[in-house]
Amino acid sequence: MTGYHRLAPDDLAALAAGLGDRRTIRLLRDGQVSKRMLQLRALLDTAATEETARHFALWATAADRSPEAGPAVLALPHTGAWLATALRRLRTPTPSGSASAAAVGRTTGGLVVEAAPEWAAEAELTPLGSIAAVAALRAGMDFELSVTPRDGAVYLPTLGLARVGDARRVTIRRAGSQLLVGPVTVSLAPPPDAGPGAETDGWSGLHRLCSTADGLTLRITLDDLDPYRDRHQLCAADRLTPAEVAEWQRLLDDAWPILVRHHRRHAEAIAEGLRCLVPLLADSVSAGVNVTSMDAFGSVSMTRPIDGEAFALGLLHEFQHAKLGATIDVEPLYDRDDRRYYYAPWRDDPRPLGAVLQGVYAFIAVTEFWRARRALRSGGPARLAEVEFARWRDRVSRTCADIESFGRLTAAGREFVAGLRRVIDDWRDPVDPVAAELAREAAEDHWTVWRLRNRRPDPDAVHQLAAARTAGLPCPATIVTLRVEPADGRWLSLSPRLDLVRLRLSDPERFMRLRTGAERLVDALPTASDGDLALAAGDDLAARESYRGQVCADPEQLSAWVGLALAEQRLTAAEKTGGADPELCRAVYRRLRAAGHPEDPLELARWLAPVTCVAAAGIEHDGASSATSVAVPDRS
Repeated sequence: MTGYHRLAPDDLAALAAGLGDRRTIRLLRDGQVSKRMLQLRALLDTAATEETARHFALWATAADRSPEAGPAVLALPHTGAWLATALRRLRTPTPSGSASAAAVGRTTGGLVVEAAPEWAAEAELTPLGSIAAVAALRAGMDFELSVTPRDGAVYLPTLGLARVGDARRVTIRRAGSQLLVGPVTVSLAPPPDAGPGAETDGWSGLHRLCSTADGLTLRITLDDLDPYRDRHQLCAADRLTPAEVAEWQRLLDDAWPILVRHHRRHAEAIAEGLRCLVPLLADSVSAGVNVTSMDAFGSVSMTRPIDGEAFALGLLHEFQHAKLGATIDVEPLYDRDDRRYYYAPWRDDPRPLGAVLQGVYAFIAVTEFWRARRALRSGGPARLAEVEFARWRDRVSRTCADIESFGRLTAAGREFVAGLRRVIDDWRDPVDPVAAELAREAAEDHWTVWRLRNRRPDPDAVHQLAAARTAGLPCPATIVTLRVEPADGRWLSLSPRLDLVRLRLSDPERFMRLRTGAERLVDALPTASDGDLALAAGDDLAARESYRGQVCADPEQLSAWVGLALAEQRLTAAEKTGGADPELCRAVYRRLRAAGHPEDPLELARWLAPVTCVAAAGIEHDGASSATSVAVPDRS
């Protein structure tokens, strides 16, 4: 069943253009099946039991009986998530020399792989029984097997969840047109293409969504049941109500025609490869989140989008990630031993090269989306689409050039990125100068956030500069090294300033209500400040004064420092004067304040103007040329 997989030059070229037809998607899925077969073999070698051997034997028999049945269940998105999770848990590396590891483990490549306790192995291998049962059903077999429930339930991929109470062991048995899962009886009649999953005593069926436009149909499960669906631990939604399922269906019916009619080749790939959507819970203050796990090809996770357009863009964006992840499994595109981290224009934290490439691939489709929307919209929405197109065309092009300059691509990777560059270079559409300027400001906004969050000036230099300022001396014309020290956590690129600019473009009447106080800013955008509102309106002087007050009141407020730097940059550019790098000004300001010498941040910035800041070599790529902010949050 496993095989040697390569992509033909034409297939790789189509993927490099951001596309890939149905046949290519099937090739990528075949590669995932072989990968998962190898993972399953490794898992069984690590933690096999007599029971799991029986489960594997049933799966193998089903695969022999029906050549499609075995691969089909391995191809299910969350089969991959389970295998990857189980292997990582059961083969956790610990430093060589650990007494406990040395006593019970095996040495592999300088690390000791701990032997898994029997109870852990049993727990991690539990899904194999359910996978084998579904394969046997697909092969038309009568069978009986025993499984261990998890949290009082047995999940059957593509079918649903049986709640079996406190039973330690449960028998799964086919009985004609029914499946018996312990005390629960499940009908094997084909479910409808769309609608809420069946709810009976002890059983919850999977929800299904289906939409057709211009002869092209998308069928997916809306999965709120699979125990491995929340790969990124982003709060996957629990059981949806029928009304919530109906709302997802309504949104899909709005989104799917957009993709089919204006991005047909992308839609054909999505129809072939997307099998599952995992709904995420949304909090009250953040923008929507979309995410794709590289271990779960064919699944995307997202909070419920605000409308069909946002849904279409989210599906387009996320399936790009899925395609590229599966492509890299078959054809390596970059040096995976590269341990350096780089600036990425869609995240506020430094990212490895693979994540930077993933973002480029996703946002080339985002650029195409906004390119098409410009002609399909009018008024404010058309102006917003123009800005988004201008922003992403420039940022993706520059980031492709940056990736090429890193020198870490394979031969196939160089061809791949060159293909992406050709697509972008063909988009020579003229852009309104106002839209181009707003796109440039968005780039500067993101780059400033990234710098203040992740770059730290040399502490000795900060101490010396603070001492000189306290003593009333002129600022020395010195050089200060900036090193990347990433902030804790993973950060999406979300900017209240850019949210307000979008609102100004798409709904100018509401923006004016915010400016006049007719509508409260805190109700519209809880994370935005009065300074953000002034900056978005182009009142740079008022914005600067507002941000200055915020910094003096709370110097730990990063967003105020970002806004102050942006407002000052715009004003000093007009005055043809200059100031300090914002990360240096912030560090010296905090040092002075901690020592009991509060300063005016703007006066300090001007005093620091003679200092030259340089990034430490070999730590980061200076991505100022490709800085931007993100339209759809991404966790690459």
